[in-house]
Amino acid sequence: MTGAPYRLAHLTDPHFRSLAGVRLVDFTGKRAVGILNVAVNRRRVHKMELLEAMADDLVLQRPDHVVVSGDLSNVSLEAEWREGLRWLERLGRSAEDVTVIPGNHDAYVPDVVKSGVFERLFGAYQSVRPERGERAGRTRNGYPFLRLRGPVAIVAVNSCVATGDLGAWGDIGAEQLAALRAMLDLPEARARRRVVVLHHPPVQLKGGEERNLRDRHVLAEVLREVGADLVIHGHDHRDELARLPGPADRPIPVVGAGSASYAGAADRRARYNIYAFGAQGEPVAVTTRAHDEPTNAFREVRSERLGETARASESNF
Repeated sequence: MTGAPYRLAHLTDPHFRSLAGVRLVDFTGKRAVGILNVAVNRRRVHKMELLEAMADDLVLQRPDHVVVSGDLSNVSLEAEWREGLRWLERLGRSAEDVTVIPGNHDAYVPDVVKSGVFERLFGAYQSVRPERGERAGRTRNGYPFLRLRGPVAIVAVNSCVATGDLGAWGDIGAEQLAALRAMLDLPEARARRRVVVLHHPPVQLKGGEERNLRDRHVLAEVLREVGADLVIHGHDHRDELARLPGPADRPIPVVGAGSASYAGAADRRARYNIYAFGAQGEPVAVTTRAHDEPTNAFREVRSERLGETARASESNF
């Protein structure tokens, strides 16, 4: 590859809010607890104005592709997702240049998951061309899906299920994992820099098993066998860095981004990452841009080459 590096922006956990058209009957079961949490806590720590400032910054930065790794909602309301769609449209990007997957808050209740409303609303940001490489292996539920974009192959996995309890754990499932293995091994994918995106961390980084990916060990074995250049995720609302062993024990960087709307301390305040992919074999470079409260603008707070970091760990399964 010659010329400028391909730049992929990753943001996660924006937690858009809206109650437009919502009825009282919509707030039963787990949603009742969730909306109480929004009223008492989340509305204070997740600020929609920070998302507006992020949109302005993304327009200025002009990455080649934007990935949103879930939790566009709080309690899986269509009104919340429509607010997310409005925000995405503000970026002024073609749907071909934006990839969206669900988070655990987008799979809050079983009926919504079964209805496929998230996939209906965000289908343009998940669509693939009818080429063999992008269709191969896709399951009945539509995940994982493969998008070939320039020198990058984005493999999008759904780790989110309706837990039926107050947990936030994830599970990919055997069918998706088999399809993921097949997609990563396609010649069309291997010829590119392979980026796996999911909502839950594929390693244990925070909290107990009620928050973690339950079949992360199986995912780790898939990645050890067929490899990837990068794994990106959200869920924990903080910057995270780990690695998983790939083929011949070559490390695969695993990077989590903080929440796109968090209004807390500077080290966790609203942020997103931009990855720069150079020639095959070169380390992936990552830059973190975070909201600066005094100026109400985003600025660079971190820049490094992932192949050169010494802070990663392979032991946190």
